[in-house]
Amino acid sequence: MLNDRERQVLARIEHHLAITDPEFIQLFRGAAPRRSGINPSLLLVIGLALMVLGSAVMAVPVAVIGMATAAWALVVAFQRNGSAGFSPA
Repeated sequence: MLNDRERQVLARIEHHLAITDPEFIQLFRGAAPRRSGINPSLLLVIGLALMVLGSAVMAVPVAVIGMATAAWALVVAFQRNGSAGFSPA
């Protein structure tokens, strides 16, 4: 939470930016990130449930579908977050 002084400083900075660079301000106006598509957490839960179910009833195809779904969840999560923070070496 910001105190009063910090809010005033932030308001001055925003006001200065609005005057000096209105195009920059327009970039962020109404630019809330939209999350659409498949939720990777839900995919992971479904994949794990299918793996457990397939193992419990000894149905290999169900377990394999669960593994594929869990892998798909990983791909979706990686694509959604980009490669930020990923350094393979």
